[in-house]
Amino acid sequence: MRNMIHVKVRLFGPAADAVGGNEMEYVLAPPATLGDLVELLFLRHPALGERAAGLRFAVNEAYADPCTPLADGGEVAVIPPVSGGDWDPVVLTLEPIDTRALARLVADRSCGAVVTFEGVVRADGSSANPLSALEYSAHESMGLRQMIAIREQAIERFDIWEAVLAHRLGRLAVGEVSVAIVVSAPHRGAAFAACQWIIDAVKRDVPIWKKEIWTQGEATWADPALGKTSQ
Repeated sequence: MRNMIHVKVRLFGPAADAVGGNEMEYVLAPPATLGDLVELLFLRHPALGERAAGLRFAVNEAYADPCTPLADGGEVAVIPPVSGGDWDPVVLTLEPIDTRALARLVADRSCGAVVTFEGVVRADGSSANPLSALEYSAHESMGLRQMIAIREQAIERFDIWEAVLAHRLGRLAVGEVSVAIVVSAPHRGAAFAACQWIIDAVKRDVPIWKKEIWTQGEATWADPALGKTSQ
């Protein structure tokens, strides 16, 4: 096809098993980005989409974010976790977050700093009608892609070894952890800076919403435009 973009896709390990092959070709209309290709891959291969949180992507042998443009004749690699363990560096979950377990995932002898951030549901409201819980919902597939992109950008921007992030969904009581970020780096400055940047980017770009559940029974959506938050 003239003027179309032909891209070779190579898959490795569990990613290859999920689609039943380790190499295929896709043809996309220009202009096309890695994000366009990934969306098409997940649409055609739902089993691969189920592994989205743990996948990384490389364009022409360099890790790339979803905005990376694709060129005719290029190669995209679909890379599952290579740490040797069964873990996802980015997670949306209904289960409680084990921040200590996340910290163990990013530890490395080359790192002198491991910085952890926990967002916790805080008490809010009046004594007559205090906050009972927060209920989190998300555009999950888009949210995971955004979180993956944020993690990759943090690794590129800062001198860090690794970063993991997890966000809860569903109903959380006061005191529960709603989001956790752990960053490891050779030096503390980069780890602190990356952790701050990641949580700011998550709050700004990841499609997650929270509903405030009050003791007297009413429910209201948290509005960031009002500068008020319960976490």
